[in-house]
Amino acid sequence: MKRILLIAFLGISFLTSNAQGPKNLSILDTLNIGQSLAGVWHYRHASGSEYAIVGASEGICIVDITTPTAVSLVMQLPGVSSIWHEVKVLGDYAYAVSEGFDTNNVLNGMEIIDLRYLPDSAPNKFYTGDGLIANQLSTAHTVTVAGSSVFVNGHNINSLGRGVLILDVTDPWNPVYVGSENNNYCHDSYVRDNFLYTSDIYNGQFSIYDISNLSSPVLQATQLTPGLFNHNTWLSDDGRTLFAADEKANEPLASFDISDFGNISLLDTFYNGNFTSNEVHNVRVINDYVICPSYGSQLTIVDGARPRNMIEVANYPTGGYLCWDADPYTTSGVIIATDMTGIFYVFEPVYQRACYLEGIVTDSVTGTTLNGVEVAILGTGIIAQTNPLGEFYTGYADAGTYSITFTKAGYISQNSSFIFQNGVVDTIRVKLVPIGTGISDLPMSEMVVYPNPATDKLFITTTFEECDFRVFDALSKQVLNGQLSGSEKIIETKNLPSGTYTVELSNGLQKAVQQILINK
Repeated sequence: MKRILLIAFLGISFLTSNAQGPKNLSILDTLNIGQSLAGVWHYRHASGSEYAIVGASEGICIVDITTPTAVSLVMQLPGVSSIWHEVKVLGDYAYAVSEGFDTNNVLNGMEIIDLRYLPDSAPNKFYTGDGLIANQLSTAHTVTVAGSSVFVNGHNINSLGRGVLILDVTDPWNPVYVGSENNNYCHDSYVRDNFLYTSDIYNGQFSIYDISNLSSPVLQATQLTPGLFNHNTWLSDDGRTLFAADEKANEPLASFDISDFGNISLLDTFYNGNFTSNEVHNVRVINDYVICPSYGSQLTIVDGARPRNMIEVANYPTGGYLCWDADPYTTSGVIIATDMTGIFYVFEPVYQRACYLEGIVTDSVTGTTLNGVEVAILGTGIIAQTNPLGEFYTGYADAGTYSITFTKAGYISQNSSFIFQNGVVDTIRVKLVPIGTGISDLPMSEMVVYPNPATDKLFITTTFEECDFRVFDALSKQVLNGQLSGSEKIIETKNLPSGTYTVELSNGLQKAVQQILINK
């Protein structure tokens, strides 16, 4: 849904508060495992029970989450002592890896866990390689699963570049090595539709490989990320956008248009709202919501439906250092998350589309686009800037009436009220007036239009004794105009259909604009 508005001189102010506490995420239950926690994934048992497979510093924990409000630890499987334990589930088997090394060489390699016998038991063993890599695999950083394959990332085998080992798990208990990507050390990977996306953290990039032939990946593209330290990536639902996180303080989550591998472009960057210097650690995507467990011990959710305009719509503080991982793909719809403080979380999310404000700013005299115009949503702390094309993309999680200011040195600042609606795009065209063009640069006249929403009449309070008025519909078409005078100024709207309108008053030197709703 899109609304288009035309903005000229603006002169009203509505403020709204920016809540810093939890938003759209509520805790259903927590479990103190008492160990530093890392990766987490879900498993749906044939009985209907659901489990979380959790990487803990002393091995893999299995948590019963069948009743999300009453979770319980089922068992912990022995593992090497390390804060790095990552896990994924494919079918009835979990595959887990760690950066930790067991000097007794008992707990090294990739752990394979048979989940079919839960809650009574979970048979497991360690795979250290076969064929060309027999007995060579001892450590790895992360693991990815797709189709009938397991991808072991950041492994220890130097001769294969510490990239990605590709294993066939048609027999899930007995993996078979089929090939590798060995161009760069790979911190993590993502796989969909015969393409492998690797996070080449030390090269500051992600890479894309065609893996139609699993034994021989073919490089398609590489792309530097904003922080030059790409930790992991995840695709949008339509596969056209890749979201990339850099594991470096003060660096953003980035969205890239990858629809053309030969022309990848950066679309937007996002910083967590509460602790902007603490970066996103892992990204997952569900229904174009980007799930972001992050440093600063926070879980945030970003609306990524418009990847050129990523907007935070949920957050929750989880501890004191790092919310390591989060999995939103459970059968029940809850989000399970891990924090290094040892707390396992079960969250109930409210997935809410943001309110979007997008547009272009030009010079009112020359018509040229303006770069570097500051666009602030007052009371929220959200500030955007126009790009060299004069475009801006911003918005907020919560519906309501907000004051937006447009500011640039050498121009008269403008201020207007907007009614934000969730899932609605307001597209606006702003004309900034250069200082010294004969237009007064005194503070704009104030105007209050009420009631809002209205039905048959609008009552207007303004400092203008006499003025002209114009009313525009959502497509910027003028639908009413005339003159107003006297202490009580009234605009008849009984012939206007329900919708969003913009009311503009002018006394010849100044203008005031307000957005209103008509609801009949």
